[in-house]
Amino acid sequence: MKKQIMAIVLIAGLTVATAASTSWGRGGDGAGNCPQMQGQMMQGQMMPPPDPETRAKIAKFFKDNQALHKQLIMKQAENHAIMRSEKPDPQAAAKVAGELFDLRTTLHDKAEAAGVSDYVGRMGGGKGMRGPGAGGRPGMMGPGSPQQ
Repeated sequence: MKKQIMAIVLIAGLTVATAASTSWGRGGDGAGNCPQMQGQMMQGQMMPPPDPETRAKIAKFFKDNQALHKQLIMKQAENHAIMRSEKPDPQAAAKVAGELFDLRTTLHDKAEAAGVSDYVGRMGGGKGMRGPGAGGRPGMMGPGSPQQ
């Protein structure tokens, strides 16, 4: 009798483990890479893909602010170089960090003015989608992304 109970418990445990492992890596929503789930996850809620008019605004925003994006990327590279040096200079790091903050704030203010702030990352972490130079992270979007 004990052997039968042990066998049932073992089979049940393997069943649960198998079910859990098939869902592993799909993200918190269980949708995984499901093509029907074309929206974006933002703050725990599903956000539908932008309409064509909004996509045009996003594309125009990225085109109009390409120089600002370039400055931001260059400052990030400078910051990484400072921080990865043998003896990072605290004053230089603080100066570059302040410049990065100012660039990000300017970029966000311009995104709000253009009406696309929900689709443009903020302060490095981002609220949602980003454009070119975002490092090709999954779930991010900008002009020319696969979701367009």
